[in-house]
Amino acid sequence: MMDSSETAPRNWKREPMVWLLIAIPFSAVIMGVVIITLAVQSFSGLVVDDYYKKGKEINRVLARDQLAYELGLAAGLSLEAGGKFEIRFAPEVQFIPGDTIELKLIHATMPGLDQKLDLRKSDTHLLRGQLELPGEGRWNLFLQTEDWRLTGSLQYPDQMSVDLLPNYFPE
Repeated sequence: MMDSSETAPRNWKREPMVWLLIAIPFSAVIMGVVIITLAVQSFSGLVVDDYYKKGKEINRVLARDQLAYELGLAAGLSLEAGGKFEIRFAPEVQFIPGDTIELKLIHATMPGLDQKLDLRKSDTHLLRGQLELPGEGRWNLFLQTEDWRLTGSLQYPDQMSVDLLPNYFPE
């Protein structure tokens, strides 16, 4: 006869602790698959393939910023309805821009939206161009020639004007 203090062993499938121990690694595997899927589908493109080449270009870019600082260049950019860009150089600076100057608009998080606009001179210190920005968010702006560069940041559509300045601070 069986003693009442002894119990028959329970089936392992009915033990909650066993299922908890199985669920922890199983959920880790499922979450790993989800994260890998998200990483593959939402490639941001923020990683540069040729680090060495980009590193060498930094010195050239710094020289362009320094020249803009030494020339005392500054400009105000305003964006109007319909994507009309207007850039006005400070009249007190004895600088006359060329016939066309490049404006690069780099989206802060989505490189597929990056744009380039050639601005045309319409007055001594005034450049104009037209380009409808394809997305909202923060845009990094680079007004540049081969010799100098001015930079700024625009939060579109909340901000419709920004100052473009040299990104150089002498020691």
